[in-house]
Amino acid sequence: MSAPPLGGHASARATLDAHIAALLDGGRLDRRVKELVGVMVAWLNACEY
Repeated sequence: MSAPPLGGHASARATLDAHIAALLDGGRLDRRVKELVGVMVAWLNACEY
């Protein structure tokens, strides 16, 4: 059986969720544009996504 994401630390998960919400839901750019930027940065950094 695999380990739960973030080692099962609920506080780390809550912090990560709040960080992602702040990045994607605030500001002037559309959420889809921000998601595309994230995917392109991952591609440029040669991450498997």
